[in-house]
Amino acid sequence: MLRENLELVEVVYENDKKKAVLRFLDMEAGEILEVNFNKQDYKDGNFIDSEEKAEKVDKWCEEYFETDFDNLSTRVGDKFDVWTYEKFNSMWEAEVIAKFDKEDQGKIFETTIESITDDGQKISIKYKYKDELHETKMQYSDYVESIKKWFKNPQKQRKQYKKFEEKFGVPIEKAEEIVGKKIMVEIKVAFKKYAYGDIKTPEWA
Repeated sequence: MLRENLELVEVVYENDKKKAVLRFLDMEAGEILEVNFNKQDYKDGNFIDSEEKAEKVDKWCEEYFETDFDNLSTRVGDKFDVWTYEKFNSMWEAEVIAKFDKEDQGKIFETTIESITDDGQKISIKYKYKDELHETKMQYSDYVESIKKWFKNPQKQRKQYKKFEEKFGVPIEKAEEIVGKKIMVEIKVAFKKYAYGDIKTPEWA
């Protein structure tokens, strides 16, 4: 939900100034809303430095506050629009991807492909389950721990592109042709804790 013209009342820096917590006052609702700008990524239960995430945060500061990360406090007293969601708030309208529950393991459901994107690190296939947006990823990038960054793996990319075409009957370049088509998805659990959607090969492929 969009809440308009909320005053920025406080900016607090945490984690050695790698995270900024921006607090906005919604006087009408009697609420304080927090927006987090974090230059670190969350991985395996810990926050780690990320050059890529830091660059994104710097761009957000410029785009939404017309200042840099270290000087966000200079905008205290100004008013901004804030998008609110169940578990977080944002300066922009966000696409919320729901997670499957481990308890649903083994369930199979029919749904419709909402979108297919290739961001240079993975193919993302989005669809709905119980009116919530879910995602199946075909990852082809590797994380390099020493420099805290993801890199495309060309061998994995070729394998995933081939797997995509074999499953859906079209190359990734023509993915738009199958958006809107029906698919069957089975909820599976990896390593006894990560629930995910396994898309079955459609009859129309």
